Amino acid sequence: MLIGSLSTSKICDVFQTAVQSVIRDQGLPIQLQMKTKGGRMRARATNFREVVDRLRISFPMKDGATAEDLQKKMDEARLGGVIQVEDGIATITVPPFHWRQLPKLEPIDAMVEAFAKNSLRSQTWELHVDEFIDSGFNINVVIEKMRDMGGSDLHLRAGNRPYVRVDSDLEPMDLPIISADDMRNIVLALGGQSELNILETEKESSFQYHAAGIGYLRCSGYIKTGAMALAIRLIPEEPIPLSALNLPPIVASVTRKHRGLFLVCGVTGSGKSTTLAALVDEINKTRKTHIITIEDPVEFVYVDKMSLISQRMVGRDTYSFANALRGAMREDPDLILVGEMRDMDTIRAALSAAETGHMVFSTLHTTTAVDTVNRVISYFPQAERDLIRQELAYTLEAVVCQRLLKKIGGGRVPCDEILLGGVPIVRDAIIDGDLDKLLGIMENDSLMQTFDQHAVELFRAGIVARDQAVSACRDEEAFGRVMSGIKSSTGKILK
Repeated sequence: MLIGSLSTSKICDVFQTAVQSVIRDQGLPIQLQMKTKGGRMRARATNFREVVDRLRISFPMKDGATAEDLQKKMDEARLGGVIQVEDGIATITVPPFHWRQLPKLEPIDAMVEAFAKNSLRSQTWELHVDEFIDSGFNINVVIEKMRDMGGSDLHLRAGNRPYVRVDSDLEPMDLPIISADDMRNIVLALGGQSELNILETEKESSFQYHAAGIGYLRCSGYIKTGAMALAIRLIPEEPIPLSALNLPPIVASVTRKHRGLFLVCGVTGSGKSTTLAALVDEINKTRKTHIITIEDPVEFVYVDKMSLISQRMVGRDTYSFANALRGAMREDPDLILVGEMRDMDTIRAALSAAETGHMVFSTLHTTTAVDTVNRVISYFPQAERDLIRQELAYTLEAVVCQRLLKKIGGGRVPCDEILLGGVPIVRDAIIDGDLDKLLGIMENDSLMQTFDQHAVELFRAGIVARDQAVSACRDEEAFGRVMSGIKSSTGKILK
C-alpha cells in the first residue's frame, strides 16, 4: 500500500492516515512499518483504533546536526520521547499516545524537518503490515451462524466484519473485523493451497466447499485494494423440492419433456440455480434417464435416484462449457444441464444438442423473456442470425425469467415471466425477427405470463406487499393497468 503526503502534511498526520487506511482495507494490525526516501516509521499497538503503544521515526541526520541538539529539542517539547543516534541515523521513539493526543505531537514534525537530511514531506510512503491481530476467526462457525440467520450469501473482506444476505438485504454479523491474514487462512481452509495460488496469481477464483450437515458453498474469490475477499453462496445439500418453490404449474411441466431448449434467466441471486436444480431432481426422482451437468463450479450435488447423473466441473473435468457440450453428445445423454450460456460456442453447441433430440437446460443473465431471445441471437454475427433464429424457433421449449420478491412475514417467493416455445405464433415471431410481438403474446396466452401479471397475482393473493409487486413490474403505471384489469400492450380486459 502506498500513501502520498503533501508539503503541508505533518508526519504524525501521515502516520494516522496510513493506519486508518490499513484498518479499512486490510484489517487491524499489531505491527506495521512505513518507508520512504530518507525516512522510516515503525509502530506497534494492541489496538490501533484507540492507542499507539510505540512509534519510532528514523532518518539520516543532516550535516552538522548532533544528537545533543536533537535531545535538547525533545526535552524542550516535554514529550518524554527518547532519542538515539547511530552511524548518522537518528531514531525518535514517541511515548504511547491516544489518537486524541495527536495534536500535542506536532513538535515531533518540527524536529524531523529541522534535523533530517531530506524532508519527509511531499513523499510517497510504502506501507507494510508485519503482523495482524489474531481474531481466532473460524470460518466453519461463521457458516453455521449464516445458516441460523437464514442467509443465502456471505461476504468476507479484509477490513470489514462479515456480511450476510438475508431475504435480499445485507446485514453485518456481530463478529470481529477480518484481517488480510484471516482472509488468507479462510481461503486455505475452504479451497486449499491450490485455490490460494490461483487467487494470488489470477486475481479471481471460483471453487466449491462442502460444509457437512449445512450445505455446499460456491466460493468466488477476488482481490480488493490488494487484499483477498470472498463472496460465498450457500447451496443446500439436497435440492429444494419443486413443490416447495411456489412456481407456476406450467414450469413443472418441463420435467415431462424429452427434447428442446429450456432457459431459466434472471439477474445474479434470482434463484435460477435453485429452480433448475429442483427440476433436475424431479426428473431424477421420476424418470430413468442419463443426466449430464456442466457447471462452473458444481453447485447442487445430486444423488442418483431413478436417473444416472454425471456432474462435470469446468476447469476440473473439462476445459470449457462448449467442449463438454460437444463431448456430451457422445455420452448417451437424455438431459444436459449447462450452468451458463456465456459465449457463442456454448450457445451453438446447446442449440445443436437440442436440435438432435436432447433436452437442454441452461441459464442466461437477462432480465426479461424477450431480452433472452434477443441475447441468444445477438451473440452471432449478422450473417448467421437468420439461421440461428430458425434453429432457436424450432428448439425453444420455454424461457422462464425470474425475480425474487420478499414475502409478507419473511422469506422470498419467485415472480416469473414465462414464454413458451413450440407455439406457432411464437415460432413465427422469432423466425421473422419480430420480437416486439412476444410481449403481447405472453400477456394474452392463458399459459404464458409477464412479470406484471404475476406480480399482481402475488399481491392479490396477499403473498407480497404492494411495493414488492411494483418493483417486479416495468413501472408503477404497468402495475396499475394490470390491477385495473387492462392488459398493457393490447388493452384487452382480464377475465
